[in-house]
Amino acid sequence: MTEQTNSHDALEQALLALDDRAMVLEELDGFIAGLLILPEQVPLSEWFSTAFGLGKGEGSVFTSIDHANAVLDLVTRYHDDLVRTLADTPKQYQPRFAVDDASGQVNWEIWVEGFAEAAHLRRDRFKAYLLVPGEVARAATLMMAVMDLARHGNLGTVEPIDLGDDVASDIRTAVLTLHRYRHSGAPVPGAPLFTELANPFAALGKTGRNDPCPCGSGRKYKRCCGAN
Repeated sequence: MTEQTNSHDALEQALLALDDRAMVLEELDGFIAGLLILPEQVPLSEWFSTAFGLGKGEGSVFTSIDHANAVLDLVTRYHDDLVRTLADTPKQYQPRFAVDDASGQVNWEIWVEGFAEAAHLRRDRFKAYLLVPGEVARAATLMMAVMDLARHGNLGTVEPIDLGDDVASDIRTAVLTLHRYRHSGAPVPGAPLFTELANPFAALGKTGRNDPCPCGSGRKYKRCCGAN
């Protein structure tokens, strides 16, 4: 547990050292949770670019390929820890919400903003949960409501829902409900059947000299960060 805590602390500091295009840890935690409940797997290259604001024409948030690989390694560990917790010990799962040091108030909005970024990657697939009767539709409705509230300050156009006094607890329950359904093998209307895949990081490996540079420049690694 100490090793895991140290790894998470190192990731938090690594993210804070990047510019504003990169997610902070609470945001990344929500983002990864969102990816893990989507009915369709999102390729690593796509969601890693989203999490770190790559490909936006402003250069990379990383100073070198070694820097990018070091952060990727920390993200890998965090991702895998969250996968194991949700799969093996879901009762221990707790979203990483920010807490105000002075008041002790839970700030779930930052986490939800990260979750919303993941849902947006496959928005139609996520909305398909609304077509699954019972607790799944209720969980999806709640998550859509808090996403609208966090991002726009209102509940948007989703089915009317009254948020209770403990939104943080409701979010946790909704994530567990959607994750359980997603991994149950039951179909999601309009979405492809989900097939368990190996760790999505496994195929990434180290960047080859003729591979596209992970900094997002579009050039070969050997002619970009690899030339340094």
